[in-house]
Amino acid sequence: MSVLELEDVTKTYGPDVVALDRVSLRVERGELFTIVGRSGSGKSTLMNIMGTLDAPTSGTVRVDGQDTSGLTDRETTELRARSIGFVFQSFHLDDGQTATENVMTGLLYAGVPRRLRRGLAAEALDRVGLSHRLLHRPPQLSGGERQRVAIARAIAKDPTIVLADEPTGALDSRNGELVMGLLEQLSSEGATIAVITHDATVAARSPRRVALHDGVIVGADRAADVAGPGDPARPVAAARGGDPGAGAASLSEEQR
Repeated sequence: MSVLELEDVTKTYGPDVVALDRVSLRVERGELFTIVGRSGSGKSTLMNIMGTLDAPTSGTVRVDGQDTSGLTDRETTELRARSIGFVFQSFHLDDGQTATENVMTGLLYAGVPRRLRRGLAAEALDRVGLSHRLLHRPPQLSGGERQRVAIARAIAKDPTIVLADEPTGALDSRNGELVMGLLEQLSSEGATIAVITHDATVAARSPRRVALHDGVIVGADRAADVAGPGDPARPVAAARGGDPGAGAASLSEEQR
């Protein structure tokens, strides 16, 4: 069952800058996959659109089968809070709150009743191996532990999909290995996880990889993911005359 679908999604900035060009992608429940590409390739733009943080210029985005284009801002916010979990390179934790309270904050935004939040937060922290750190604040935790708190916050509400943006980028190799092992474990338990990364080692661990170049998908494990508009068997590179980057202007890292 598809939990996330992008169909012919294009994102432009002004008349000349193409951040994403006719991207189509289907994500099945329980998948773990990586989105890879150099800085400026469109990874962050794609994540923002997948996470409903930004809207495409054209094309269709469906979350749990729901077309997001017809939603109001409030409805989009509610869908995002309910169905999408985020993990960021810089953790985005409140240093003044305990690990439990940080996870509970995510549940608050998801509309979980107050009486249930603490128990669900404790369960999520236990799933990531931090049942002994419930009352610790971020400054008392290692980088790897802080990232695991962020993952617990993302999964506590049982979202449709977790989007992890460079989740190992701020970690040393040992903690990066632990975090990737955790994401793999969560996927084996049924979580749907997308990892945005420029790290070839991280990408190599993924059972499915989607490669971006200048806003175009130039490689994926399934042919349907690289199809041009109206032709599910035609790779994008072929549809663009064999040049996957032709016609797409570059964006600065800030724009992406």
